[in-house]
Amino acid sequence: MKPIIIAIVGNSGSGKTYMAEFLRSKLNVPVIVSYTTRPMREGETEGKDHFFIQPDKVPASKDMLAYTRFGGYEYFALYNQFPTDGICAYVIDEKGLEELTGRCKGRYEIISILVLCPPELLIARGIDPARVKRDHERKHLSLGYFDCVIRNDASLEEFEYKVICEFNKL
Repeated sequence: MKPIIIAIVGNSGSGKTYMAEFLRSKLNVPVIVSYTTRPMREGETEGKDHFFIQPDKVPASKDMLAYTRFGGYEYFALYNQFPTDGICAYVIDEKGLEELTGRCKGRYEIISILVLCPPELLIARGIDPARVKRDHERKHLSLGYFDCVIRNDASLEEFEYKVICEFNKL
């Protein structure tokens, strides 16, 4: 059986990182941490949220399993970060998902999950309107591209329940 990558996609504040951490803490699913060339934001932790590196330290693309450029910064994960068996979760954007899918044919089973949350709810939850607008302008894949769509528009408990239900279908 091929190793499984649960690729989690969603707008800023939609719950994708929360979902990955929930899978890690409640279901013992390892989470792949991306590298990025963007500066660390307030409250982020090196090695937990991202590995923050300088642009001149970006490795060759042949070493990358997934890559995307967003907001003028690079985000990527390396082949050696992914398991050779079992399952892992990885938070990624749509462009990165397309690249991941293309590079992984035959090597991994990719299960793509889109986390949806209405823009007005994102703003009510404290997401900067500029980030919501920026996310609206980036590439979006059709809902049919994803193996699963989870709506995060109610309570945290309901979102966790939906995540567990979808995970149990794997």
